[in-house]
Amino acid sequence: MRIFEADALSKLRPLLLGHLPDEIEGGGLRRACVVIPLVPHGATYSLLFSQRSRSLNVHGGQISFPGGSAHEGETLEDAGLREMQEEVGVPAVSVELIGRMDDVVTRTGFIVAPFVGVLKEKPAYVLQSSEVDEVFEVPVNALLRPGVPEIRYLMYQGGKYPSYSYECDGVTVWGLTGRILKSFLDVVRLTL
Repeated sequence: MRIFEADALSKLRPLLLGHLPDEIEGGGLRRACVVIPLVPHGATYSLLFSQRSRSLNVHGGQISFPGGSAHEGETLEDAGLREMQEEVGVPAVSVELIGRMDDVVTRTGFIVAPFVGVLKEKPAYVLQSSEVDEVFEVPVNALLRPGVPEIRYLMYQGGKYPSYSYECDGVTVWGLTGRILKSFLDVVRLTL
C-alpha cells in the first residue's frame, strides 16, 4: 500500500491550488465552511476530527471537521480559521490553507466550503466545551487502506441515500463529514 507522507503533500499542494472549486450559489441556503486539518507526525500526517457536543440541537454528538457559519463581512477562509481556533484552540497563524474543495450542500440547508489546512506542528488542543466534547486524530494512511470507506444506505424523508462511513478507533465518521472526507481522500490518492 502506498502511503501519504511529506512528498505526497508536496504533490497535493499544487493539485489543490490549481483546482477551481465548484462554488454553489444557494438561494436561501446558509453559508458555512470547514477546515480539513492535516496534523504533522514526523513524515506522516493525521486528520483532526472533533465530536460535536451532545448538547447541541443540530448535529449534536456527530463527528465533524472544525468549522461553522461565516459572520457578516467575513471570508469563508477567515471563518474556517476562526471557528477552528474557537472550537479546538488551534491558532489561525499556525495553519496554512493549501486549497479549497468543491462546495457541498447539506440536507439541513447549508452550503459548506471545505478548505484543506496544514498545521505547522501538533497543537495543544483547547476545547470549547459548549461546542466540542472531544477531538481525535486519525492517520491519513489508515483512511486509505483497502475496503475503506464502507457505503451504507440511510433513509431520509422517504428516500434512500448512500453514505460513506469510516470506522476510526470505535468512532464512525459519516454523513456530511464522510462525504467531504471521501472527496479529500480521492484527491490524496492522486498524489500517491
